[in-house]
Amino acid sequence: MDNHRVIYSEMNLAKNSKRQQRKSKDSKSSISETEQEITYVELNLQNAAEDLRGDDKSYQCKDLLFPPEKLTAGILGIICLVLIFKMVNPNSYDCGCCPEEWFTYSTNCYYISKEFKTWNESVMACASNNSNLLYIDNEEEMTFLDSLILQSWIGVFRNSSGHPWVALHGSTFELQIAETEYKYNCAMLHDGSLRSDGCESSKRYYCKHSFRSKAS
Repeated sequence: MDNHRVIYSEMNLAKNSKRQQRKSKDSKSSISETEQEITYVELNLQNAAEDLRGDDKSYQCKDLLFPPEKLTAGILGIICLVLIFKMVNPNSYDCGCCPEEWFTYSTNCYYISKEFKTWNESVMACASNNSNLLYIDNEEEMTFLDSLILQSWIGVFRNSSGHPWVALHGSTFELQIAETEYKYNCAMLHDGSLRSDGCESSKRYYCKHSFRSKAS
C-alpha cells in the first residue's frame, strides 16, 4: 500500500513538473511575443518619426518658395501698413531743410541706409521715418543716386512676371527695368541701371521725401 502511495506521489510530482515546464514555456512564449510586439511598435514609431522628419523637410523646402499669391499678399499688406502709418503720422517737412543724416537733391530729402534689409523691411523702415522707399522720377536722378552707392532697393514691384512694374503709390513705373534669369518681382538700382531681384535678398536702401521751401 505504501509503495502504491509513493509511486502515485512520484507520478503527481512528475505531472506537476511537466505542467510547470509547460507554464514556463508558455510564459516564455508570451514574453517573446510581447517583446516582438514591442519591437514592432518601436520600429513603427521610428519609421513614423522619420516620415514626419521627411515631411518637415519637404514642407520647409516648399515654404522657401514664394508663390505669386503669397508675394502679392505680403506686398499689399506692407503697402496698407505704410498708408496707415502716414495717416496716423501726417508730419511733413515744411522747414525747407532735411533732417540730420539726410541730404538734399533738387526738392527732395534722401537717406542712405547703413544696414541691409529685404525689400519689405526697407519699405517699413522708410515709413517709420515718414518717407518712402526710393521712387526714381527720371534718369538724371537715377544717375546721381547711383554714384553714391553701388546698389539699393527702390519702391517698385510687380505681382508676377506677367504684370507691369508699379510704384508703391500705385502708378505704373515708366523707366526700363532689366529682367534677370529668374524673373524676380522687386526692383533695385544697380550700376547705373534698374533691374529685378529677389524680394527676400538683403540690400541697402534709399528713403525719400519732398519738402516745401520756406516762404520768403
